[in-house]
Amino acid sequence: SSECLQPSGSDWADGDSMAGFDGLDGLDGIIGGAAGQLDDEEYLQGFEDLTPFEVEYFVRDLKEFKLEDVGGSSWLTHHEKTEKLNWTAHNQAKEGYDEYVVDQFNTGEKIPTLIFDLMLIEVWKEKIWPLVKAKIAKFSSLRTYIPVYHEATAVNLLEICLYHRTSCEEAGDALVDLVDYCVRKLRHLLATPNDELVRQVTDAKEVADWDSVRALDEQFKECEFQVCMCVISILRFLTDHRVAIPLAVTTRLLETHDVLLLLVPLMEKAPWVRKNKINGRVEKFEEHKWQRVEQEDEGRLPKLHTQVWLTIYNLVMDAECRSRYELSSFRRENLLRLRRYINEVVVDQLPPLTNLHRTLEEMSISGQFTGAGQGANPAVATPFVVELVAEAREALLRTYDGRWQEIADLQLLEVLVKETPAELKRLGQMISIPKEFLEAEPLGDPPQAGEGGGLTSSNSRVAQSSWDAAGQLASVCSTASFFAAARWPDVPVDEVLLLSAPEQPTPVVGERLKLELRRTRCTLLSTLRGSTSAQHRAVSDAALLARRAGEEGVSFLMAFDAQALELDQSSARTLSFVSQKGANRSAEQLHQLLTKPGRESLLQMYSEDVAEFSVAVGRVVAGGEECLDISHVPGLFLSR
Repeated sequence: SSECLQPSGSDWADGDSMAGFDGLDGLDGIIGGAAGQLDDEEYLQGFEDLTPFEVEYFVRDLKEFKLEDVGGSSWLTHHEKTEKLNWTAHNQAKEGYDEYVVDQFNTGEKIPTLIFDLMLIEVWKEKIWPLVKAKIAKFSSLRTYIPVYHEATAVNLLEICLYHRTSCEEAGDALVDLVDYCVRKLRHLLATPNDELVRQVTDAKEVADWDSVRALDEQFKECEFQVCMCVISILRFLTDHRVAIPLAVTTRLLETHDVLLLLVPLMEKAPWVRKNKINGRVEKFEEHKWQRVEQEDEGRLPKLHTQVWLTIYNLVMDAECRSRYELSSFRRENLLRLRRYINEVVVDQLPPLTNLHRTLEEMSISGQFTGAGQGANPAVATPFVVELVAEAREALLRTYDGRWQEIADLQLLEVLVKETPAELKRLGQMISIPKEFLEAEPLGDPPQAGEGGGLTSSNSRVAQSSWDAAGQLASVCSTASFFAAARWPDVPVDEVLLLSAPEQPTPVVGERLKLELRRTRCTLLSTLRGSTSAQHRAVSDAALLARRAGEEGVSFLMAFDAQALELDQSSARTLSFVSQKGANRSAEQLHQLLTKPGRESLLQMYSEDVAEFSVAVGRVVAGGEECLDISHVPGLFLSR
């Protein structure tokens, strides 16, 4: 690599080149460095619970969309309403308020509509998403993320509703679709190794090397995992209210899908527990995010583990289910595997498992269910000659069979197009941001001293000061500006440049410090915080997108990737585009400079994914040549 990516004097000094450069310098002060720097309050709309009148209007307005409508303007409005209904319903359940959101869904008979919405977005993700993701990957993160995130919103709202028996009754035959959906998610959990369900990233450089499509795939997998966790709770609620749901649903659970053959291996696999690869701590997935398990809580059952136990208990101990579940030798052995997990610690937390354990012991002796009570009957064949089918999903697959590419092309032409600044701002305001999120951003636990490579607060302070000094050098700012502007206008609004120093001998006075610039997406930086939930991620993305909507082309984002510094969305800073002489510019102006005849090699150099350059190291003196003061070099922690 060259010593510096900055255009040398010879590159810009002759004739028209220099004239053009000086002409742009004549614009000094026209584009202020504060352009686009507006307060969060102008963009972020704090969210408060919907009133009963708003809830009634929103629920009544819910309707079934077509596949080609997903991502369109009316569908985005539908997502916004669903999002607000979800937040309000959760807050009512959490605070013990009157749950009029759930009541309105039941009164308006909208539970089947919500289930259809879930089937629609699942089919879209399965059939259309693979065909369009490569072309929309460079759009704003929310434009590509909202359709994927909508499934989490819908299933989360459905989870709140189905906690109530009346909602299960109102859902009726639509529950057949929902049961099939739940089973598909459980099979995904079982078929995918735990370390592939949600990737743990231990190195920021690994994330920075992902291209836009890979970034979308990782977000997709993370959101899919959170949806699967909600499905476990939904299954538990369906078995809680089994007597209130159609008999066809019970048949679907026990005979068509035999969910017990899925639940027992799922409990053994326990995808909701993991070991953090950075600090070695055990973590559990609760409240839609990964949380550290403290030493005194290691014997406490995770909530999702409890949900699986209760689902199995409901199915095995229900007299009607036992009469319909014919015990083959394979099914019997599957259930008997549960005995090893029922011990005093588990029973103390779930006393009903005492009865389940006794039933399993009796089954191991007699070979069949015993002691189920007076309602217990020998296994009987299903009375159904014709079973109910998953109507919503089957109708969607039948309607659009063979037209998937046609729908994808139509959406790329009319729906999934690059946004205007006004559309970006609207997308940012579409995610509901509750008051508590504005008061304190929900980030994960900060690294403790001695964890994650032995970071200490003193090291972090020294490193921050040193990297701030490096990042303020005029040569670094202008190199980063040209690097950010080289791909204009095809630049994601959330692109962030990572400034780092490759492993190298520590330079002394008179030598040069090697630096690197790499492109990544700001939303990817939160991947490093495994404890951030999909909801928190969406809120964070919305806040970022709303701010960047007014700054696009005027400023760019840059963060430091260094050993002693934490790297996440909050570490990305906004910098104004500047020329080689330090004058404020726009991305378009810098791009025009790079595209002038004779500068093809410069444009190609700045357009790469990684830019390598160097800065001088010395002692800063007034009026002297710009350099990084030698006192800052130790704080860069160059030895890895």
